[in-house]
This record gives sequence, structure tokens and C-alpha cells, in this order.
Amino acid sequence: MASTESCLLLPSGSGRNKNRVPEDKWDMAYIVYFTLGLGYLLPWNAFITAVDYFSYLYPDASVDRIFAVVYMLIGLVGISLIIFYSHKSNAYVRINVGLALFVVSLLIIPLLDAFYLKGRVGLYSGFYVTAAAVGLSAVADALVQGSIVGSAGELPDRYMQAVIAGTAASGIYRLSILVISYYYCFYFCVCI
Repeated sequence: MASTESCLLLPSGSGRNKNRVPEDKWDMAYIVYFTLGLGYLLPWNAFITAVDYFSYLYPDASVDRIFAVVYMLIGLVGISLIIFYSHKSNAYVRINVGLALFVVSLLIIPLLDAFYLKGRVGLYSGFYVTAAAVGLSAVADALVQGSIVGSAGELPDRYMQAVIAGTAASGIYRLSILVISYYYCFYFCVCI
């Protein structure tokens, strides 16, 4: 009885070929979903890992707090809109647009520094552009994360596990970058 009730919740045709799952030779689909899970948190980790740099450039701003609020609020609004209007758009398009927005948001910061800031401290117009880049990254995250999790949810369980494992690996990547950077900073400051 419970299985027929749960089948009523699924879209039509979703239970027809349940036993015929395509074979994932060489685990390529798993690797792709792992990489996508790794990739959609990497830009956020890049912004947060560089918070010391941004705090140096903008000493009067609470950079870590402002970044978190901007990212979470814009991400919440973005994912809410995607939930309400997902039936009117294609997941493939959302993922690719989101990945393109990630690239743009990550390119803004080095271009801003190269052509405007040039290492100068206290130019708060640059901070507003940086906060906008964080917001753009949140829009991209909403597009990519919602679509990847939704598409992995239509596949066997191991692909959702791949997305979540990739997300966890993104955090480990950030942690390893912090450990390596602090090690080198300690080594060069103490030993030299």
C-alpha cells in the first residue's frame, strides 16, 4: 500500500523502467556528478579563503559578515525562484548559465585589482564591486546547485552521494589551502 501511495507522488512514467538503469562504464557519470558537486561551492570557498586579503584592502568593513549575508540572502531568493519556476526552464540551461556566471564572478576580482585597485587600501567602491561579485556567485550557485541536486535526484542514489561527496571535497580543498598557506607563512616568517 505504501509503495502505491509513493508512486502517486512521482511524475508519470518514473516507475516504468525502474529496473533498467543504464550502466555507468568506468564510473564517468559518477565522476561528473562528483566534479559538479566540488565545483559549485568552490567559488564561495575562494571568496571566503581570501577574506584576509579583502580585510586588508577594506579595513573598515566587516568583510566576512557582509559576504555571508550577501551570499546567503541572494542564494535564498535565487533558489526560491528556481523552485517556483523550475517547470518553466531547463536544468541543462540553468547549469550552464550558472557555471558561466561563476567564471564571470571569479574574473571580476583579479581584473578589479589589476585595473583599478592596484593594491591600494581603502577604495570602498572596489568593495561594492566585490560584494556584487559575491552576489553574482550566489545567483550562479542557486542556478547550479538546485539543478544538479534536482537532476541527481532523478538518478540512482549513488549519484546524489557523488554530488554530496563533491561538496564535502570542496570544503576539504579549502581547508587544505588554508593549512598550506599558514604553513608557508609561518615557515617564511619564522625561519627567515
